[in-house]
Amino acid sequence: MQRAAAVVIGNHSQGLGIVRSAAAAGSPVWVVNDAVLTLTRFSRHVSGYRRLPRGTLRQLDEAPAAERLLSALLELPVEYPSLLLGVDEDITRFVHANRATLRQRFFVPDMRLERIYDKYAFSSLLPPDLRIDTWLGNDCSTRDVSTPSRFILKGRQGSSFRNITGQKALHLDRIGTKARNELFERIPPHQVIVQEIIESDRPVVSVCSFSVDGRIAGLFQYEKLRQHPNRFGTGTYLRSTRIPALDPLAEAILRSLAFTGISEIEFIHDPRTRTYKVVEMNPRTWKSVHFATQCGQNLVARFLTFIATGTISSDRGYTRDRFWVDLATDIPQMFRERKLWGYRRDLLECTWERSDPWPAVALWALFPFIAIEDRLPVRRVGRARDERGSGAS
Repeated sequence: MQRAAAVVIGNHSQGLGIVRSAAAAGSPVWVVNDAVLTLTRFSRHVSGYRRLPRGTLRQLDEAPAAERLLSALLELPVEYPSLLLGVDEDITRFVHANRATLRQRFFVPDMRLERIYDKYAFSSLLPPDLRIDTWLGNDCSTRDVSTPSRFILKGRQGSSFRNITGQKALHLDRIGTKARNELFERIPPHQVIVQEIIESDRPVVSVCSFSVDGRIAGLFQYEKLRQHPNRFGTGTYLRSTRIPALDPLAEAILRSLAFTGISEIEFIHDPRTRTYKVVEMNPRTWKSVHFATQCGQNLVARFLTFIATGTISSDRGYTRDRFWVDLATDIPQMFRERKLWGYRRDLLECTWERSDPWPAVALWALFPFIAIEDRLPVRRVGRARDERGSGAS
């Protein structure tokens, strides 16, 4: 069987995990990114690379940046049905918005994806017993916020909120009225949501899957033993787990959306009701996607097999009680929490892989320069010619 090509849009640990999972399926892998220092470029699994002008992927809501990415994707030497795999919400939204054109080369499911990456719209679709109290920023004056420590502010969709604040979310009790008004001058309040914080003694659990029309074909669960920011961030230290009660909840949501593709639904246990509630859903791969592959559930491979053959092989098995860490983010998080713990000997690491060592070497050798590049101000994308290269050199 000839494997469909995988095209990864974006970089660093999440992009690297997608690259490795696609390569494990025997697929050629291309990477399109806009950073000078790109970890995926050091991977032996990368068949080819396209570098866009720096800042392109952070400006996809502007026509010049979107047009440049669209042109770069259509010029890649891949054929239909290749698979596009983006690393964040803005890229996911771009692919969905340009699906009619991208289908010349790529398999893009026909779904109402805006109902998912719009966190307020997604919350409103959930049954009341699964829903966390969520409202728009411009409704703050009409809601009870007498205990602001119980709520956080975060972006309704895309990366605008994070680009402005530098944070995924802000505690409502740590941002005064003046600071909140200044924030709303930069991002409209209806593009910000306020969400209740569930105080739980259990870790957040993610149900990750590949599904077709809402029917789960591959399943993986993990819990966040540590995350940044604490309680509502990206997992830095994880354990593979299985909570059977979450399977039908996730599948009911996926069926209601007729979802096709890879997704992650986050659940948190609410001790007040003794039930699980949904935090959010990511309609894309997540940072530790290769952790699922390492545990025996390669969701990227299942997606590639489906688009190449049209067949679905259902398998929900994987190894439980394995541990995964992103050392670059977990060690700082341990210092923030003032809790230093040792790691297990059989620990899986985010960037290190014996058969593909150079991305990890590059990360630790170039870490200061990567951090500096990530923080440099982004210039408006012009019409300058993008750098083109092939291979991972």
